[in-house]
Amino acid sequence: MHLLVAVISDEAALDRLLTVLVEYELLGMVVVEARTGLELLERDLPIFAGLRSLIPGGIDFCRVVLCHLPESTPVEELVDTVAREAGGTASPGTGRILVLPVAAHREL
Repeated sequence: MHLLVAVISDEAALDRLLTVLVEYELLGMVVVEARTGLELLERDLPIFAGLRSLIPGGIDFCRVVLCHLPESTPVEELVDTVAREAGGTASPGTGRILVLPVAAHREL
């Protein structure tokens, strides 16, 4: 069993990622609105306002997608599909995807 974690900074890439997850029948995904560390520094501490130039593509959009992947999910195939579909037309740096093994799982 695995946990998919994706950090997406492009709205179109997020839509494509969610579409891929639905196509794999992974309907329990959670999307969290987020702020990058550089955004936090730039907006909350004016002394770091110059950091905006270091952030490719701006800092206006950031989402974290969490999704439990059951044992039956073909993980490598899913990651390849996400990379092709969600990242294929996006500019570089619009997201990262991690798939982590999960040792324990309980339904609540």
